[in-house]
Amino acid sequence: MTESRKTEEQLHIQKVYFEKLFNGDPEAIVLHDNNNIVVKVNDEFTRMFGYSREEATGKSVNELVTSQEFQDEASENFHKVIHGQTVEVESKRKRKDGTLFDVSILHTPIIHGDNQTAVYAIYHRDISERKKAEEELHVEKTYLEELFNSAPEAIILHDNNDIIVNVNAEFTRMFGYSREEAIGKPINDLVASEEFKEHAAANSYKVTHGQRTDNDSKRRRKDGTLFDVWIIGAPIIDNGKQMGVYAIYRDITERKKAEEARIRSLEEARMARDIQINLLPQSNPEMDGYDIAGRSIPALNVGGDYYDFVRLDDYRLAIGLGDVSGKGLAASLVMSNLQATIRGQIFFDANANGCLEGANKLLFHSTDSRTFVSLFYGILDTQKNTLSYSNAGHDIPLIFSAGKKPTPLKTRGIALGLKKDVSYMKEEISFHSDDLLLIYSDGVSEAMNERKEEFGEKRLQEIVQHNSDDSASEIIEKIIAATNLHFGNAPQNDDMTIIIIKRKP
Repeated sequence: MTESRKTEEQLHIQKVYFEKLFNGDPEAIVLHDNNNIVVKVNDEFTRMFGYSREEATGKSVNELVTSQEFQDEASENFHKVIHGQTVEVESKRKRKDGTLFDVSILHTPIIHGDNQTAVYAIYHRDISERKKAEEELHVEKTYLEELFNSAPEAIILHDNNDIIVNVNAEFTRMFGYSREEAIGKPINDLVASEEFKEHAAANSYKVTHGQRTDNDSKRRRKDGTLFDVWIIGAPIIDNGKQMGVYAIYRDITERKKAEEARIRSLEEARMARDIQINLLPQSNPEMDGYDIAGRSIPALNVGGDYYDFVRLDDYRLAIGLGDVSGKGLAASLVMSNLQATIRGQIFFDANANGCLEGANKLLFHSTDSRTFVSLFYGILDTQKNTLSYSNAGHDIPLIFSAGKKPTPLKTRGIALGLKKDVSYMKEEISFHSDDLLLIYSDGVSEAMNERKEEFGEKRLQEIVQHNSDDSASEIIEKIIAATNLHFGNAPQNDDMTIIIIKRKP
């Protein structure tokens, strides 16, 4: 084989090799001349831009793949390259269908010169996916930074040596330090006062050793003031390695004040309950021939129900059961006033109606128009075995006699405190052997369960009838047990008060 033949074959092999490399390159390549006219494109160019070789060859590169808004940039790149420079940029280029996409461009001379042999190459790499990922990361970072800085709690990021790396906007507001003042400082030196340094150090030790902490404490502002905070500390773990720590501080000053106020309120309510309990009868009265018992259970710590026994002499007992409108502390204060009023009236007029009329005037002048009291008041005479009574708007008591249906004591007037001058009727009934009188407040009959069903007068009557042989105290306890069973998980909705008077056989 002649040298000429060998040379031709080598050139052919090199050309084939070049074509393979050129068309197998994963980047879109354009070769152009000194006038920016396309000389050759590879396979990836036709795929990426959508032009065939025939459509691309002989066309201006910039007119082919550069949209109007990027023409100046592309022209500047071209002029740099034909003067021997290599240009690397990220930009956008246009496909045949007009869509723009992100590309990385390497524009470089291959054969440099001013004659017809000059060749330049433009390498295009589609970076759309990378740009999309970068944009998503940017959006996510912006979103997280916004969350970090708009969080209502103060947040600190610090390294495993307790050195602050970053703080959010609420930290600067809560503690008074700027970001520049805080970053780079040990967290506990910045916000923990001397008396809480040990607590802060214990928290730091736990968190920097992979534990989570959650507790209340006090921390110090820049101006030195201490305030109550709820603190959460937790490690930041990435691929099993602790990268640092975040700490969240919430100002709980108002919550602490509310807790202290609640404790004071509970203590005041307890004291009020103790006072009210002491105002109610401490024991059941003992009267010859009678079994008498009373019980009051407030819906709240203190209640507005009232009952009382006042011995007038060896044979007579004044009995009262009332219900103040509303419940709680306000009602209990009116109840205390009512007890004092009734006891005071007894010494002026022991008659049931006269006592109520005097009490009504006093309550009308001492309470507002929204406050009223229902009250059953009677005087039991154990010599005559009679009960004279008056009723100011209270639930109607029932007399139970052997072998008979319960008899209601129907005589009733309006509640106390609604009108200035009111006359009340007085009635008298006789107590026969084994007769039983039930006096109660509406908190018993109207006790409501979770289904909004009332306990009811019928059920109340049945309990008394079925247990009439029991003592007065035992019957009351059975009524209370039945109402508690009826409540189920529902709260007691009103004060409950019961008096039972039984004449012994």
